[in-house]
Amino acid sequence: MRGMTKCAALEFARDAIRVNSVHPGSVDTEMLADAGTADLLSIPLGRLARSEDIAKLVLYLASDASSYCTGSEFVIDGGLMAGIPKPA
Repeated sequence: MRGMTKCAALEFARDAIRVNSVHPGSVDTEMLADAGTADLLSIPLGRLARSEDIAKLVLYLASDASSYCTGSEFVIDGGLMAGIPKPA
């Protein structure tokens, strides 16, 4: 996905078409309701993403506010890719 995003961004840039990708972590949905909260301890922000969190990022990317963003990967995972926080 990341390679395709960058390739498409280069291909369509001359037509002023921006191509980015969104990479969400775990999102608090009914599907995850029975999964429990054990994984929350490994998420630096201490909670699952809400659908609204993802929607706000996509809205930003669709808006003129991101007019200079293309070929980028937007990870929205509460900091999980940054690492696992040390216990207090």
